[in-house]
This record gives sequence, structure tokens and C-alpha cells, in this order.
Amino acid sequence: MIDAKAFVGGKREIVVNAGLSVSGLQHVGRLRGEITLSQFLTRSLHEDGRNALQSLVLYTQDEWKAKEAQVSQFTKEDGRKYAGRRLIDVPDPFGCHANWVEHYWQDFGGVLDRFAPDVRIVTTTETYRNPEMQALVRDLASRAEEVREVVNQYRARHPYPAGWIPFEAFCEQCKTIGATTTAIDGKSASYRCDRCGHRGTSSIEKGKLNWRLEWPALWKVYRVDIEPFGKDHATPGGSRESCAKIAETIMHFRPPMGIPYEWVGIADHGKDLGDMGSSDFLGFSPAQWVQVGDPEVLRYLYAFNPLPRRVVLDLYRVDAYHDVYDRAEDAFYSDEREGDEDDQARSYELAQFSRPPNAQPFALSYRHAAFLSQISPVSGRLEWCLRRMRETGMLDRAPTEFERARIARRLAQARTWVETHAPENRVALLEAWTPALASQLDAKDRDALRTFAGRAASARWNEDSIKESMVSLTKSGSLPVETSRFFRDLYLVLLGSEQGPRAAPFLAVLEKDWVLRRLKEAAS
Repeated sequence: MIDAKAFVGGKREIVVNAGLSVSGLQHVGRLRGEITLSQFLTRSLHEDGRNALQSLVLYTQDEWKAKEAQVSQFTKEDGRKYAGRRLIDVPDPFGCHANWVEHYWQDFGGVLDRFAPDVRIVTTTETYRNPEMQALVRDLASRAEEVREVVNQYRARHPYPAGWIPFEAFCEQCKTIGATTTAIDGKSASYRCDRCGHRGTSSIEKGKLNWRLEWPALWKVYRVDIEPFGKDHATPGGSRESCAKIAETIMHFRPPMGIPYEWVGIADHGKDLGDMGSSDFLGFSPAQWVQVGDPEVLRYLYAFNPLPRRVVLDLYRVDAYHDVYDRAEDAFYSDEREGDEDDQARSYELAQFSRPPNAQPFALSYRHAAFLSQISPVSGRLEWCLRRMRETGMLDRAPTEFERARIARRLAQARTWVETHAPENRVALLEAWTPALASQLDAKDRDALRTFAGRAASARWNEDSIKESMVSLTKSGSLPVETSRFFRDLYLVLLGSEQGPRAAPFLAVLEKDWVLRRLKEAAS
């Protein structure tokens, strides 16, 4: 359990901070600790009467490493020539933004308020213009030997030599960061560039502190009290521990409460591809997520899974994530909970930005939305789908405005999901049964369809009942054909093809009388 309130004691002004390097794809894995967890903490502190601020530092002054995936973004020139530049100085490979940072931040920052409102965002480029940060640079440079002794405790294999100054200067000749600083004087750094050999001076606002000093310096400048961070920093003797010691012994302040969390992985159709990575361009962005799902669904997954547990996301399984969320909503409104339903309910509540409705709202199944969005007309789609939902018994009353809005979103999101990530769920109803298709059915096929039609005629027309009737038929041996053959026949009759989506949720959105008429026509 995170006891943040105990850590901050009676302090009223609290800063919950996190940091991101804009080195490439700003993926949804970065929403887990840096955004979602930070927002949960900030909200909890607000509810406790604290004046809590959620803050995010973007590392824009870091060196662009020219990794293979980064370089491959440049299709019109050789991106390797930008190696060593600050991220903020690398051009946008596509020419639509002022620089690399603005381009790759857009698909994260452009939708950030949908995942966490009121986040203060600062960049390290801005930070080095801050007089307090510049004063800290000068102070550390004046105590370079003392700093070197502490930092070298964590660099046994490659210790910094005597005379080392803990600042990476900007080279005015080759425009890269990381030149060896030989002196700090006022607002200027004298340097020797190991890349191009140039010696000169540049403003300290263009350079940066060594990373083991920069992290605690940011804590100090922005008065950070609590900070989530990825598990890679949490190893004994690792970066977080060393930076905390530097904060205490060199900068003389108490480091913030650190909260480590496990990374988020990426999968494709169930195949785990590894952990999401920014500079490796592995993962997908928040902007991609909001095209296929509500932010609350992703926030729920992060709220429900313990911080030490790895979460793996697969855009092919967006429908399943919505099912999990809908079950959590059921648990939230239930008076009788079992198993982990209390945790589900609490996580559902955390995932909301405002108080949930007093009465449980109707939730259209994501898969039902996927099929309805495809068989409905473009014009007046929502009203058409609402009528179909009433006719099939999915909806037994007029929806509220909240429900109408959610149904409309799910129809649009699920349609996009099918088109971009789950094409096997594409459907187009067969307009007319033809002799050519009829010739593909033999007597046993027609008998199987006739048997199912008879069973379905008396069943309630919803997904569970349809699935139950199918299972009972296939397991009882009542069908004169193999199960795979039966479903092949069913898809042939309804879609004109031998394959299709999961049958029960698909049939549930269709008009019952139409389905029965088509089955009887094909079976005759």
C-alpha cells in the first residue's frame, strides 16, 4: 500500500512529479506511473485537504542517440547527422512541427487532458533557463571534487578523473551536447568538444548537468515530494538510490518519496513483443488509444493491476479490455460482491474523472457495438442502432444522455477498431440467398441449419442464450455435421463467406426474424 500521506506528514503544498524523455514514440506505457498513478495520488491528496500539484518534466535537453529506430524516421535524409544533438534541436522528420520534440509529443500531450487534467508540464530546456537551476549548476561546479567523490561511488569501472566538472556543455561548433566542461563562469561554460575538437564557451542554459545530478536538481528546483518511476531505476545501488544519496549529501535536502512500478508490454494478436519503448518506437500512443476506447478503460487497467505486475497491452484485444471494464462497473453497482469484485469496484471508481451516476448506466457490449456499427446506415446510425437494441431486447428503456453519448462513442470506437486492428471482425450481411451458394450445402448441412433454427426460434435473442443453444447442440451431438462445418454453414448463409466473427455476439445484434427466415430459406 502506498502511504503517501504519512510521508508528507502535515505539509499542505505537495508536488507529485514524474519525468519523460521525448526520445521518440510517447506510448501508453508512459501513462501508467507518470500520469495515471500520479493523478490518483494527487486526487487523493486533494481529498485530504492538501494543495497538491501534478507535475511532469519533459527531458528535452538530452542527447539524441541516433538509434536505428530513430534514424529510420528520416526518409528524405540521413538522420545520423543529427547524432549528439539535443532532442529539442533535432528536426521533425516529417516537417510538420518545429522539431523532433514537438512532433513526438503531440500524440501524447495532445490528448493528455483526457487521461489527467491540470498537469503542469515543464521541459528541461526551460529549466536550464531558470535562475535557480543555473545557480545550482554553479554551486555544483564550485564543489566539483566533492561531487566527483560521491558520483564515483557508483562508477567503479569508469570513475571520473580529477578535474571533472559535472556539466555537459553545448558545443557551438557542431551543435551537439556533451562537450567536456573545463570551467563554469557566471552564465557561461568553457568546454572542449571531443566530437569536433572545438574549444570555446557557450551558455549554461544550452547544456545540462550529468544525469545523476540532474534528477535530484529537478527535485530541488520543483520542490518535488512524491515521484513514481520505472522499475529500471529501482535496483539496489541503481540510479534512484544514487540520486537520493546525492540529494541528501550534496544538495542537502530530503529526496521525494519514490514509487517504482513495472513496465508495460506490447503484444500483437497475443504474441508478446517486449516492453514498450520510446526510442525503439515500440508500442502505441494515447492518441491511438482514444480512437478505439475511452481513457477510463485504460485507467482502470492501470488502477486494478498492482504496480509490481507487468501489464501487456494488445490493440487486437481492445474488446476484451472493455468487457473487463464493464464487469468492474457491474461490481461497482452491485450490493453483493464476491472474490476480487471489491478491488474491481474500487479500481473502477478510481478510473472515473467525476462521480459515477447514482444508478448503473447501460453499457453496450463492445463487440455488439462493432457489429452494429457495420450493419447500420451511416446517416442516423445512433438512432438506427438504438431501435435495433430495443428490438433485440438489449435495451428496455429510453437511454439517458450519458448512455446515449457512451453508446455513440462505442459505435465509433468499435468500428475504427475493426477497420484498423481486428479486420477478421468485418461483416457485411448477404443481401440475398443465391443458387450458387445453395449448391455449397448438402442435405446434412441443411438439416443442421434447420435444427439450429428450431432451437433458436424458442430462445431469448441475446448473446448468452444464443451461445447456450449453440453449445448444447454441438456438445449433444444433435447436429448431423461437425462443429466447424456448422459454423462454416452459418457464415455462408448470413455473410456469403465461409468465415466470420464470433457467432453469438454477432447474431445477437441481428433481427431475429430475419435470421430465422434466412436459415429456413437456406435449409429448404
